Amino acid sequence: MEYKIKKLPKSEVELEITVSPEELKKHEIKACEEISKEVKIQGFRSGHIHPEILKQHVGEKFIIARMQELAIQRSYADAVTKEKIEVISRPKIHIEKDNPLTYKATVAVMPEVEIKDYKSIKIKPKDTKVTEKDIEGAITDLKKYATTYKEVDSGAKKGDRAEVDFEGFDENGKADESTKSRNHPVIIGEDSLIPGFEDELIGLKKGDKKEFDITFPKDYHKESYQNKKLKFKVEVKMVEEAVVPELNEEFIEKITGKKMKIEEFKAELEKNIKARKEDEAKHARENEYLEELLEKVKVELPESLVHEEIHYIIDDIKEDMGSKGIEFEKFLEQAKITEDKLHERYKPEAEKRLKIRFSLQQVIKEEKIAVSDEKMAAELKKVKSFYPEKDHAKIDEDFKKGPLKAQIENRLVLRELFERVLA
Repeated sequence: MEYKIKKLPKSEVELEITVSPEELKKHEIKACEEISKEVKIQGFRSGHIHPEILKQHVGEKFIIARMQELAIQRSYADAVTKEKIEVISRPKIHIEKDNPLTYKATVAVMPEVEIKDYKSIKIKPKDTKVTEKDIEGAITDLKKYATTYKEVDSGAKKGDRAEVDFEGFDENGKADESTKSRNHPVIIGEDSLIPGFEDELIGLKKGDKKEFDITFPKDYHKESYQNKKLKFKVEVKMVEEAVVPELNEEFIEKITGKKMKIEEFKAELEKNIKARKEDEAKHARENEYLEELLEKVKVELPESLVHEEIHYIIDDIKEDMGSKGIEFEKFLEQAKITEDKLHERYKPEAEKRLKIRFSLQQVIKEEKIAVSDEKMAAELKKVKSFYPEKDHAKIDEDFKKGPLKAQIENRLVLRELFERVLA
C-alpha cells in the first residue's frame, strides 16, 4: 500500500491511497469467502464455493465491489493508524482507478485550536446578597400560588379574575376573526393581553358591555398587527375577587408541611433564595467566561462537523415539538420556512457550540485537569442516591460499559475547570 496525505482547508485532509495488486488479490480471496457464505449453489457447501463458480453465479462486478470495499476499509484504517490522524468524521471515498486500486479519502480531522492568553480572562463575582425585598417578593409569589377566588357582583379591580367575550373590528367596522374569543380568562393587572386592554376592564361588572380602541405595540409578535388600531367590543361574563391568604403559621404549614414560626419561615426562605442566587451567579459567570473565551479562540471547523451539529439542534427541536403535540412539518408550513433554510438559520449556533467545545477541550488539556478515581466513585455514589436501591446494579453496569462513566467524568472535569478559572 502506498499513500500521500494532503492538508485541506477547514480541518480536512485528503489521503490518496494505492493498493497493490498483491494486496488486492488477498482481499479478492476474502471477498469470495464472505460471499460464498451468503449464497446457496446446488452441489456446493456454504463457504466452500470455487471463485470461478461464484463469479458465474453472482457476477464478477459484485465480487469486485466487495473486494474494493474490503481493500478500502483495511488500507484506510492502516494509513490513519500509521499517521496517527485524529479523524472525527466518516471519510468521503472517490475511486480514481480500479487497477491498481487507487482512491481518495477526504475526512475531517481534529482541528488545531489556538487560544490567545486565556489566563487573562477575569470574571467578577456576582452579588448574591439576599434583601428584604427578595424575601417579601417570594412571600408574595407563594401567596399568589395559594390565592383562591370568589364570584362577586362588584366592579372588577386589579388582582381580580374575570371571564370576558371580546372581538376586534377595523376602521371600516369589519370583524377581525383572529381577535375573537369567548369566556376568555384574565387576571386583571397581569398584562397577559394587549397593553391597555386590561385597564379598560377595571370597574366593569358581570353583564357589562364596553367598546374601546386599542393600538397594538410597534414590536408586537405578529408583524401584521404592529401599530394596528382596532375597536374592541367586550362583554364581562364573570368577575371573581381574589382571596389572598395571610402570612401566618397556618399558611406556612399548608405550603411547607411543617410547623414554623414566621421568622423561622423567613430564615428558610432566605436560605433557599441565597442558594438560588448563588447557582444563578455561578451559571452567569460561566457563560461570561465562555463568551470571553470565544473572543480569544481561533479554530477552523470542518463543514461536516458543523452540519452534524445542526442536525443535532434540529433533532432537539423536533423532539421538543413532538412532546408538545406539534407536527414539525406543520410548523415549517406555518412559519413559511423550509428545513434547508432552518439549517442555515442554526448554522451560527452550531458553530458557536463547536467552538466552545473545542476551546474547553484545549483549556482542559493545557491546565492538565484530570479526575481521580476517588472523585468518580463519590459522584457515582451521589448519582445512585437519587434512585431506588433495586436500580443500583443497573447503574453500576451502565458505568462499567462507558457512557455513564464518560458523562460523570465530563461533568467533574468541567466543574474543576470552572472552579479553577473563576477562582
